[in-house]
Amino acid sequence: MSVLTKKAILIELEKGKEGEDGKGLIITPLEVNQIGPSSVDLHLGNEFIVFRRASITNIDVSDAEKVMRNVHKYQEKVRISKKDNFILHPGQLVLGATQEYVALPKDISATICGRSTWGRTGLIIATATQIAVSFKGCITLELVNNGEIPLVLYPGLRVAQLLLYKTEGECSFESSYQFQTGPEFPKLDKENKYLNLRIKKEQ
Repeated sequence: MSVLTKKAILIELEKGKEGEDGKGLIITPLEVNQIGPSSVDLHLGNEFIVFRRASITNIDVSDAEKVMRNVHKYQEKVRISKKDNFILHPGQLVLGATQEYVALPKDISATICGRSTWGRTGLIIATATQIAVSFKGCITLELVNNGEIPLVLYPGLRVAQLLLYKTEGECSFESSYQFQTGPEFPKLDKENKYLNLRIKKEQ
């Protein structure tokens, strides 16, 4: 795989404007100044999933049905206005999402990572950084304050950058998180199915 430079990114974006299914790159909304030498800056959206202490003692995917039934006890989705701020405390994990909607073609994958400025404050923006070919949606951000003092975040801040890779060969992508327009609760029931299949194979 090779990283797309600014020139190649602009070419792929032009292909995306042509509207042919599975061809070209779409990132919207997008301004030209977001495109760097080999990456695209992305903004923080205004929806968050906040984790909170609850009466449940753990999250166990082997009992995912129970976990999903009680998800409201330990996770809450909040939306703030674009003029408000969100305070991320040290050690806190919050799910956010990019303001931009991204549609990757069948021959481009991506990774998302933090921008250097925010990394120096202790902000981690993603723990699951790989984005598969043909992904479509706003990208979920796993926001963690790894610093010592609270960070004040605002919708519209450029907190992330997208690195795009040309893949060898084409493939399709299927995911329960496809077409998301904001952060989504983790679908632990899917992991439970994989776990059960693995256990059956080992028996």
